[in-house]
Amino acid sequence: MLRKTGRRAAKTGILAAVAAATLGVFGAGMANADPVEKDFTYKGSFPIIGEQQVAVHVETDIPASATRGETVTAPVHIDVDAGQNAGDGLRLVGTKNVSGDIKASITVTVSDGQSVQIPVALTIVPLEMPAEGPFTFEADGTVEFQVPGGVPAGPAEIALDPDVSAHLATDGALGEFDNELTFDPPDQDGTLGTVEIK
Repeated sequence: MLRKTGRRAAKTGILAAVAAATLGVFGAGMANADPVEKDFTYKGSFPIIGEQQVAVHVETDIPASATRGETVTAPVHIDVDAGQNAGDGLRLVGTKNVSGDIKASITVTVSDGQSVQIPVALTIVPLEMPAEGPFTFEADGTVEFQVPGGVPAGPAEIALDPDVSAHLATDGALGEFDNELTFDPPDQDGTLGTVEIK
């Protein structure tokens, strides 16, 4: 039993190490980083206005490689357009200010097919609601970690997962509320890029 547990722990440890290394695809200061911008659409249910489609623009940096032993700061920036109905609904209930956070995740898949899901937390940049127009906002997140030694070399694919959870805090009648969103259409390619582990 101890030997089986050890093998499972070792396998999990390797996947976690690969995930930590490949999360470096978001590193801003790494050499040979290529900017990545990609658009996705989601659908979720909102208070008052019901089901709506949401457009999300993701910006990050994809380095050609990640090196063992270095500390990586991993920033992610998104621009969100929740649409005219969301803007009108928030104004209708007296919303003047909005803040909150978003929980997303990425899946890292190595060359032998093993994969691991990594959470990504982003903070919504506090905003004042405009007098008219769609409800748009920005969110930023940062992850810092050290790429561990012993990570196996080779390519790893990084993909954005289809499900996102948003928590919004408003000063209007809605107060705080949550939105669960998913890819719409569901067959969107979430791939953000591939990094070579060295």
